Amino acid sequence: MGSHLIAFFGADGTGKTTHADFLSNYLKSKNIKIKKVWIRSPHTLAYIISVLFVKVGFFRIVSNPYGKRRKFPKVDINWPLRFFWSQLEFVSVIPLIIVKIRLPLLLGYTIVAERYVIDTIVTVAYYISDMNFLQSFTAKILLLFIPKEAVLIHLDSDYATLLRRRGSSVEARNFIEFQRKGYKIVDNLIKSNFIDTSKNSVEDTFNKIIDQLAIQRLV
Repeated sequence: MGSHLIAFFGADGTGKTTHADFLSNYLKSKNIKIKKVWIRSPHTLAYIISVLFVKVGFFRIVSNPYGKRRKFPKVDINWPLRFFWSQLEFVSVIPLIIVKIRLPLLLGYTIVAERYVIDTIVTVAYYISDMNFLQSFTAKILLLFIPKEAVLIHLDSDYATLLRRRGSSVEARNFIEFQRKGYKIVDNLIKSNFIDTSKNSVEDTFNKIIDQLAIQRLV
């Protein structure tokens, strides 16, 4: 097995962390050079500015069913701010792609990405409250950073299942439903392996992942 990118994507709580960890350990047991990475917005400079926005009170609040609140910078109020934020995120993520993905691939590592540019695109769309961003020129440029031979694994789950799994730490329903819809839209633009983790046990989901990798002769 040469260097490859295996990238998970999907709404928060669908099992990306669990299966990225399982897969990393599995591939290491096969003596494959592995790097596990995590790339999701806000990135670098965008993260710093988002913190500043929140500190000065320029934010909106989203609450989950338990009243746990999350603050998002209010960059969705007009077109100039939406455009500014999307371009800021674009500039902010490029260095991470080079350092965490491109260079290790050149060095012969197989990359297991718990999150990658697909998650960036969907998260930016949520921050700016614009589902159209998913098919924007900027989003399409970011998708070009996915190598053609990459294996993309889309994990999904209904909100009721996420609520049972995560309890009070679950994200707000509107955030999750936006993510799920967004990932499905992006999924139509790429070739991925879709798994509904609400209908499969952890073991069954992992076996499906290994089966897909085996079909593509990566394990």
